[in-house]
Amino acid sequence: MFSDKDLQKVAGECGFYKKKSDFMPTMFFDMLLYCASQTEACSLEQASCMVYDKYRLKISKQAIDDRFNNHSVIFVKEILRKALEKQLSKVFAPFFLPEFNRIRIKDATRFNVSDRLSNNYPGSGGSKGASNATVCIQFEYDARSGKILSLDITSGRRNDHIDAKETVTRVDLGDLVIRDLGYYSLPTLTSFDKSGAFFISRFGSKTNAYEIQTQEEISFKKLYATMIKGQISRMEKTIYAGKTERMLLRMIIEIVPIEVYQKRIRKIEEVNKRFGYNTSDEYKARCHLNIFITNVEAEDLSIAEVLKLYKLRWQIELMFKTWKSISKLDEIQPMKYARYTCLLNAKLILIVINLQIIWNLKTYYYVNTGKILSMFKCFMTLQRNFDALQEILRKKRKKSEKCLLRISKLLSANHWKEKRKNRYNYEDLLDLFICKSII
Repeated sequence: MFSDKDLQKVAGECGFYKKKSDFMPTMFFDMLLYCASQTEACSLEQASCMVYDKYRLKISKQAIDDRFNNHSVIFVKEILRKALEKQLSKVFAPFFLPEFNRIRIKDATRFNVSDRLSNNYPGSGGSKGASNATVCIQFEYDARSGKILSLDITSGRRNDHIDAKETVTRVDLGDLVIRDLGYYSLPTLTSFDKSGAFFISRFGSKTNAYEIQTQEEISFKKLYATMIKGQISRMEKTIYAGKTERMLLRMIIEIVPIEVYQKRIRKIEEVNKRFGYNTSDEYKARCHLNIFITNVEAEDLSIAEVLKLYKLRWQIELMFKTWKSISKLDEIQPMKYARYTCLLNAKLILIVINLQIIWNLKTYYYVNTGKILSMFKCFMTLQRNFDALQEILRKKRKKSEKCLLRISKLLSANHWKEKRKNRYNYEDLLDLFICKSII
């Protein structure tokens, strides 16, 4: 996929390479990956020096800047698409939730960019802390295999709710979908259910819940009072959700610590004060509770297992943190649209490649040693060894294999995930569900 022949073919199909030039698509792509791999801002002057150093080709920074246009954007986007299409993935642990086809974890990360990009990446603007230009990256992966299921760059103005609605058909039979409240939509969840997929979701604050027998609307104020009186920390109810088209669901409720409640109340009071609203007693009662809904049967996942499995969603937050702190995804210097978009996509190409290397080695070492590689530590090492990564991509098979083996040995030396005391860890989650499946 990254050979001279393939890159030139893609460049020709995208209209990026129309006439013979000394500055070949391969050189442009290598230069772009080099710039994307740098933690500090990489100028056009540095890019020009890199081309000369590697290919002994003298090219001015203006000539490089001219190559960043709509055709180059299409070219780099197409390479990212192919990288996603040709992923190498393998189920991490066969006994980890085998009853589900895929465990789909999805979230988005947003970051502000230069106002000069506001036409291409419009932000919400106006409100406190908002920007005129914001990039949003929608990311979804399978927690069983590590395979990236979607990676889309959109403007910050396109919210998660709209994304959930527009991508509902991507979910397949037997998939388990885990998402946060931003993606919550009862019609979307209904579509998942009808297609034979499963979900675990937080319950939307504006959605009504009804008792099965009486059809009466559930008062969370009364429910919270009942739980406190009975000293019940968590419970489960079968309910109907929705005012018109009602959906039968399991609802799982747990009381949150007082500090969590206080934080929620402070946040909503600040918002309501700004707009002149009052916080209702019913909403205050909901702030005391974590409320989840699922269509997975109780015999497949207990109350405790649903609550623990939802914590798996936190892994995607850690990935975003890694991308930003190591790949500096959100710190690209101000530049014109075409150059910015090429560089952003190039960083994502490197992330896709790194994730494949890490996940496949993670699977290998977990099966053979029972240890889990740390995503953050591995990303840091691969970032520092960009030359080795480029050899894996650009050299012939035997040289690539040797280089990959060196990387493998490097990652297996003190790159293990560390357990934290008095905290429920990712390893504990795996052990729990693998143990259950084996039994």
